[in-house]
Amino acid sequence: MLDELKKFHDSHPNEIELKYPDHYDTKWVLDESEWPCFHLSALDNQPWKEMHKEAEALLDKFHSHREHSYGNGWKSLTLHGLNEDTQSLDGYGDREETLKKLDWTWVADHCPVTRKFLVETWPAEYLNRVRFMLLEPGGYILPHQDRPDEEKRLSVCNISLNNPEGCRFVFKNHGVVPFKDEGSAFLMDISNPHSVWNQSDTPRIHMIIHSELGRKVRDFFYIVRKSFYTNKERKINEGLE
Repeated sequence: MLDELKKFHDSHPNEIELKYPDHYDTKWVLDESEWPCFHLSALDNQPWKEMHKEAEALLDKFHSHREHSYGNGWKSLTLHGLNEDTQSLDGYGDREETLKKLDWTWVADHCPVTRKFLVETWPAEYLNRVRFMLLEPGGYILPHQDRPDEEKRLSVCNISLNNPEGCRFVFKNHGVVPFKDEGSAFLMDISNPHSVWNQSDTPRIHMIIHSELGRKVRDFFYIVRKSFYTNKERKINEGLE
């Protein structure tokens, strides 16, 4: 098992480098680019460190996550869902009925900064499942994919509240996602096989957001567009475009 993990990570030593086209198109970025991830740089100045402190204060409340399948030292704590340990919504019966039951859990009451971000800043009208995800020192998530190949699209948001040196999130055939330890938000295409390995001595805490845009679709598109041009400009300034 660890040999498989090491081989997967050793074969992807470099950070992902995206090639940005000259002109922006929302549908192309989200549905047709086949990018494994996309940095929402328009959200770079959020209070990620304060959110990290809120999550860190609850470390003893996290629940083991997929421990008997492909996770080790992987834990979760739900802010918005059915309860504090909400798993994939497909496992609770009729999806539409399940969505109607989703609400804030007690965890959100202990995380006012995080909740404020989700309500006032995150560009979606409806929250589905929102979780803190902990990967303990030495913990790992074996290579897997969460959607079939034919469902390629950027959708789920993965936010690093911290990402210690030595912790790597790798997409097969693409490379390492350049998460920032000080905090960063990425849209992810989880139809790509991926794996995470925390080879540091620090717990890694991310937040994963599943949501429905609803009437905030224009807000979301604005964030994506602004991020596209910010990312492209940074690559030009760094001599990478």
